[in-house]
Amino acid sequence: MALGDSGISTISSDKSEFKINLDVQQFKPDELKVKVVDDYLVIEGKHEERSDEHGFITRQFTRRYKIPQDVDQSAIESNLSTDGVLTLKAKKKPTPEIEGRTIPIVQTKTPAVTNEKDKKSEKTEEKMEQ
Repeated sequence: MALGDSGISTISSDKSEFKINLDVQQFKPDELKVKVVDDYLVIEGKHEERSDEHGFITRQFTRRYKIPQDVDQSAIESNLSTDGVLTLKAKKKPTPEIEGRTIPIVQTKTPAVTNEKDKKSEKTEEKMEQ
């Protein structure tokens, strides 16, 4: 994330990890809250009025991200880098390997097609041709 990209967020998810990067460079660590509410990751930031190069400003935001079902919510971690990027990540739950069921093949020792069926099938074909 480049400087000046305030509020930019990226989400990535692969087989093993879910990760969010959010630019919060306008906020101090004690002005940020991260929590899980009903399968959503909620990030809030708020700072009181302060002066900048244009005058005075107050900022506030709330971002909500749907947490995928395969993410271990209890393992979510957050880190704030020196350049103001908040990183939230969590390992995914191991997916159980689905074992198929082997179906045995039973030999019947009888033919699947009998002559009577063949004769009926031939008569049906003849009627269709007529």
